[in-house]
Amino acid sequence: MRVLIINSFYAPDIRGGAEYSVKKLAEGLQSKGHTVRVLCLGDFNAEEIIDGIEVVRFKPSCAHKEKNIHDVPRWRRLLGHLLEIWNIGNSKRLSQEIDRFAPDVINTNNLYGITPVVWKIAKQKKIRLVHTIRDYYLMCPLVAMSCKKTNGEKCVHPGYGCQLHRNLNRVHSKYVDCVTAPSALTLNVLVNDGFFKNSEKKVIANATDFDIDAVKKILSVRVAEVDKRQGVSFVYLGTLSEQKGIRWMIDSFKAIENKTCKLYIAGKGDLQDYVIEETKKDNRIEFVGFLNEQQVSQLLQSADVLLCPSLWEEPFGRVVLDAYKNAMPVICSNMGALPELVEDGKTGFVVEARNLEQFKDRMTYYINDKKRIVQQAENGVNRLEKYTIEHQLNEFEIVYKG
Repeated sequence: MRVLIINSFYAPDIRGGAEYSVKKLAEGLQSKGHTVRVLCLGDFNAEEIIDGIEVVRFKPSCAHKEKNIHDVPRWRRLLGHLLEIWNIGNSKRLSQEIDRFAPDVINTNNLYGITPVVWKIAKQKKIRLVHTIRDYYLMCPLVAMSCKKTNGEKCVHPGYGCQLHRNLNRVHSKYVDCVTAPSALTLNVLVNDGFFKNSEKKVIANATDFDIDAVKKILSVRVAEVDKRQGVSFVYLGTLSEQKGIRWMIDSFKAIENKTCKLYIAGKGDLQDYVIEETKKDNRIEFVGFLNEQQVSQLLQSADVLLCPSLWEEPFGRVVLDAYKNAMPVICSNMGALPELVEDGKTGFVVEARNLEQFKDRMTYYINDKKRIVQQAENGVNRLEKYTIEHQLNEFEIVYKG
């Protein structure tokens, strides 16, 4: 099968979980004998091979090309989104690339800067079209359905420009044959807003690479060392932003009276200065900066419990799988797809977002009895089998065939 995967960005331009997931999908499909090509944006037109995958990058013609959308003035941002829909230059290039590759199926993902008009092009060419929802860009130009005006809160009254953006994308979604999403929550958010009315619908969880024998070894080490470690250490790994719940997580931790516990914070973002200031007020909090993949694994294996205090509708929550791979339980908020990944009381705890007392109590639960850490860590390791690359690839092959 010839599969054309379209996403706004592709390796080595990894901006988040979406790019990681798209890369794993492309490589996995090719390893199973399919012919795969990726079409994405670039600073200039180019064709290259990335880890065995053909990648075609094209420079879009749109009103805003800045890498950080938040740096774009609101009027230019709105103009850019409108031109993305009615962009003759982009449409012509997309059509040419589709004809050149002649795919059996097109799998679109994030479409920022590319335009959902690619759905109409695919329909006109009678090519099966699968769209994978990886964020909320179709509904919200800022992706997270919140902004500085809402102070991290979910936006319930979008402005006229945002409504126009949403309505135009909703109309184009009628061309999609099948829509997939990594979680039921993410799929339902768009479907309940009127998107993809005529499309087949399928939840296909994101996958992660892991060696089960290596994971079990990490678990055995944790079991052997849990009582030897001084105190309990918690870790946050991700973007340092209001939407990720950094402030209420830190406030909850500071309310714990135990003096031997630790909180490690890894990542980068707008709240980095705030985090650094908090480390000066409480020496139990340590900011370790932005880490590479190997450093992340080392940090997770040295800590005991992962914290996910997110305040926005997380489409998935890949960091939870990172915790399971490193034999860790997770305390998460009840936002987005996180409750689908964390089994409350079994692989960790799900708490009400912004409920400081509840969050503190769950952290104290582990401090009072460290053996509970390894009990829930083992359950998390067992849950990993739902998120194998093989399972995900089989699911995508089914929807590609129709």
